Amino acid sequence: MPRLAAVGVAAVAAFAAGAAFVVAPARAPLAPTPPLASGASGSATQSAGWGLAAAGIAFGAHVGLAAAWRARAATAARAEGGGKPYVETPADERLFEQVYLQYTSEYMKGPMYWHPDKMQGFAPDYPGRPIVKNGKYTSNVIGNLKAFSSNELAFLSMLFFGVGLYGNLQFNYYDPQWAKVDAGGYFNASYIVESLLLPISFFMHIACYIQKQNGK
Repeated sequence: MPRLAAVGVAAVAAFAAGAAFVVAPARAPLAPTPPLASGASGSATQSAGWGLAAAGIAFGAHVGLAAAWRARAATAARAEGGGKPYVETPADERLFEQVYLQYTSEYMKGPMYWHPDKMQGFAPDYPGRPIVKNGKYTSNVIGNLKAFSSNELAFLSMLFFGVGLYGNLQFNYYDPQWAKVDAGGYFNASYIVESLLLPISFFMHIACYIQKQNGK
């Protein structure tokens, strides 16, 4: 609104100056006068018209410049938010670095990007299933055993340990199989199968610990 008002005042002033310039020479006296006097009067009237026109143009130009300067100052004030310009502080810089680092780390762990934490053993590699998260192993590292709870894995670990220990003791001490073979007999296959459960119980124990760390 101030800009429109200033433009209107400038237009009125310019129109008034033009009108004065055009009309002023026509106001010469109608009565005949001596040639000398008539020429002097016409020159004076024409000079007055030129002066009034110049004054009107100068006034309009000044009003226009003032309006333009005020509009520019208002635009600059709006651009700066009406206050002091923003200056980044060390706290703002640290906050930006923390947010950027956390966002980038989580973004790179997405299912569409390769990351070392996604590796599942040697082969195959399962994208989108990280084996390490926040410094701890996830359930993906134990493969199909991730469907078992820590209590179930603890029971299986103890069961396999007991059966495996029994098979090894029977095979080597309580019912020696090598001596039976030397005498022409055969191995007891159940002892061999039972003894294989002893190392498996160790892996069940590790899987139980991982599931316990993950709250399962």
